[in-house]
Amino acid sequence: MTHTLYERPTTVSQAVSLLSKAPDRTVVLAGGTDLMLKIRSGTLHPDLLVDVKSIPELTRIQWLPDGELAIGAAVTMCQIYRNPEIKERYPALSEGAEAVGSLQIRHRATVGGNICNASPCMDTAPGLLLLGAKVIVAGPGGQKTLSISDFFVGVKKTRLAAGELVCEIRIPATSRAFSTAFDKIKRVRGHDLALVNAAVALDRIAGTIRVAVGSCGATTIITDPVTDVDPAGSNEEIVTERVIRTLLTKICPIDDVRSSAEYRRDMAELLCRRLVKRLISEGSCCGRIH
Repeated sequence: MTHTLYERPTTVSQAVSLLSKAPDRTVVLAGGTDLMLKIRSGTLHPDLLVDVKSIPELTRIQWLPDGELAIGAAVTMCQIYRNPEIKERYPALSEGAEAVGSLQIRHRATVGGNICNASPCMDTAPGLLLLGAKVIVAGPGGQKTLSISDFFVGVKKTRLAAGELVCEIRIPATSRAFSTAFDKIKRVRGHDLALVNAAVALDRIAGTIRVAVGSCGATTIITDPVTDVDPAGSNEEIVTERVIRTLLTKICPIDDVRSSAEYRRDMAELLCRRLVKRLISEGSCCGRIH
């Protein structure tokens, strides 16, 4: 019988050192909501668990002087969606975090774990993609920064190399004319994985709308922006149809045990309609700008 060792470093350098000793047999433990299932089922047999929850910079939410938001990789979903400033400035991220699993899962699941798991249906990715988030990574060679759009390379695959650790997700400051929203279709009310999820971003200054959709490709898909959008003067239905046409050329859903490709395509379109209508109506009717 093999035994798994457990370490709880208090600094990033200690964690990287532990991960570097045997990167193929060492795993990071943050929330553990996916990791522990793999260990208990016998599909994963690590020699060492490196628990990163005692590293202060990985567990904090910080607004930087330039207006950027820095979210530590071990920050939980509950911490994100209960943060009033995140809810106000970045609704798609807040709503995506609130959509993850059950309440119990949201108290454990972390934003770093969610993106490192790289499931096509992860609920934080659509918002992070539309916000142009960056991933701060520490490794044996030092620190590096990756665009979130470059971080995901396939189903359960990222650009994270052996021995590297995601430390932080950095979100650029946005104008109050930039608004976002998130929604999700799932089988079981309240706690199931997304059959389809989506986020939409409306930039009122640039006059653009952009969509990010999960569960319709190997990674979360982000569309090219639809341009020349005037929320106050454009016909909502015409704008929506333009957005949907752009979306349908990008997604490539599959049939699996949870849903058919046809249903996913239809639900992606439905979510797109809901979210575009919501953002345009918020801006033109009630004047709310995130």
